[in-house]
Amino acid sequence: MLQKLHILAIGLLLFSTVFASVHIPSAHADGTIEVSTDVLNVRDKPDANSLVISKVLRGETYPVVDTKGEWIKIQVTSSKAGWVASYLVTDKQGSASPAGNSESTDGVQVLTDDLRVRSGPGTSFNVIGFVQSTDSVSFLDQNENWVKIRTSGLEGWVSSEFVSIQTKKKKKKETTDSQEQENESTPRSATIITDGLNIRSEPSTQSKVLGTLSNGTVVDVLSQKSGWLKISFEGETGWIHSDYADLHTDSGNEAPSKKKGSSSATISVSGLNVRNEPNLNGKIIDQISQGTDVTIISERNNWCEIEYANGNTGWVAGWFLERKSLSANPGNGNVTGDGSIIILDNGTNIRSEPSTTAKVVYRANEGETFSIKGLENDWYKIELSDGTTAYVAGWIVTTKGQSPTITRAGSEQYLRNKVIVIDPGHGGKDVGAIGVQGTYEKDLTLRTSRLLQDKLKAAGATVYLTRQNDSFVSLPARARTANHHGADVFISVHYDSIEDSSVTGTTTFYYGGADQQLADSVHQSLIQLTNLRDRNVRQENYLVLRENMQPSLLLELGYISNRGEELTILSSDFQERAATGIYQGLAHYFRDR
Repeated sequence: MLQKLHILAIGLLLFSTVFASVHIPSAHADGTIEVSTDVLNVRDKPDANSLVISKVLRGETYPVVDTKGEWIKIQVTSSKAGWVASYLVTDKQGSASPAGNSESTDGVQVLTDDLRVRSGPGTSFNVIGFVQSTDSVSFLDQNENWVKIRTSGLEGWVSSEFVSIQTKKKKKKETTDSQEQENESTPRSATIITDGLNIRSEPSTQSKVLGTLSNGTVVDVLSQKSGWLKISFEGETGWIHSDYADLHTDSGNEAPSKKKGSSSATISVSGLNVRNEPNLNGKIIDQISQGTDVTIISERNNWCEIEYANGNTGWVAGWFLERKSLSANPGNGNVTGDGSIIILDNGTNIRSEPSTTAKVVYRANEGETFSIKGLENDWYKIELSDGTTAYVAGWIVTTKGQSPTITRAGSEQYLRNKVIVIDPGHGGKDVGAIGVQGTYEKDLTLRTSRLLQDKLKAAGATVYLTRQNDSFVSLPARARTANHHGADVFISVHYDSIEDSSVTGTTTFYYGGADQQLADSVHQSLIQLTNLRDRNVRQENYLVLRENMQPSLLLELGYISNRGEELTILSSDFQERAATGIYQGLAHYFRDR
């Protein structure tokens, strides 16, 4: 009897061992991450001391198969999965789509005429043009207050209040010969008309990104399919959306020459390595000094193929390039073509000479238009209704027709190339404060942080969020994110609660004396824009500040334990003003340093 029990125990042990070794894949991926550091170790266990089984590079994306604490398990290849630190990657929201029918954005219906298009998501950004209710407008991106659009070569942000985002049903993928057309009518080539156009593995915005293309790049077109182009470029094939390509119908036998992209940039660091391949394993073939102007030919996984001195080409890390605007500097003299300016604000001064000290000869109101006769420095020479000429500052109006737009750098000039880490407080199992109506602080902090992120990115800053969704991140990991990226500023966003429901207002906290200037700049801007009670700037020993080696703040933007203030905070208007206040405060801080 004992012998039989012994044999049975051994059998059960072997059975459980076999099944324990079988890999059971996750039922579905929890999303996709993008690597946000140069080289990231993939480990066999969620432990910094475990075995490194692979390495992944900045900009590469991988599906998520599991999470555990501060670690994320990613599928590196079809047969290999491993763990990476969550604070060294960025969550790519919406990258995974369920099977079956789903809705996707199709276009944008503009609900009013002369809707202002801005360079960024906020009224502090320059007006770069207008759209009409009859215009065909493509959807690019959105947050709760602003929508990013593209129309007739114009790309920018409009207020979500005046547009309707159209959606269409997408059917399950069906591949038939009739869907993919490849015949004599297929254009042989196309020119890319936007920067950073994604090349995808399939004709879908949900498919894997293989690389990117720059404005002006010419590609071979192999076939067309439902608004997508199958293209060949430098020996690789993929899919791009036809909205962002200018098709050529030349039926000649000669293949089009590969034009160099018209996107230009300046090297922002000293001694930048040029490599023969778009990764850190590529051989170093040259070095370029800081300030050198280069032309971007193509892009792949955050690496840029550039042309520099004497026609040399090679690959450099794209995050060390400062991109230039594609628009030419208008200079002086007469303007060719039909053009006019549009007044943006009531009481705009029209002057006798191109100077802010010149006599005001007329005060124009919003919507008035004037023909452009020339340019002198940054002033438009215009014709008034009585036939006389006068001048208006180019940076306070916008244009239509064939005339160049003049802009003056605003707050964005102080934020360009800065590294900002935004920390949406709480998350996951940690809901934070709970409001009178049951509002969770963790939801509010993420709303504010996303709005702020969009503004900073539009200004040219590099932005990292410590969490992109409703997930738990430990306090030490939040501080480590800022330290790892060498952030110029770390901002921890919070809302407050207290038993005394009469308490209201905004408080800004800092840890070290060196951060008081930062605290003063952001706090002053916040109070000015939100109009909440000023609870002052205070020094405090919070862990995310104490363990942070970078300039850092913790903001308590308002009290959700007060019924009236909770209602105010919940509004989109307040969220927009709070994000703008932080944005402007950061700009003032960098300006005054």
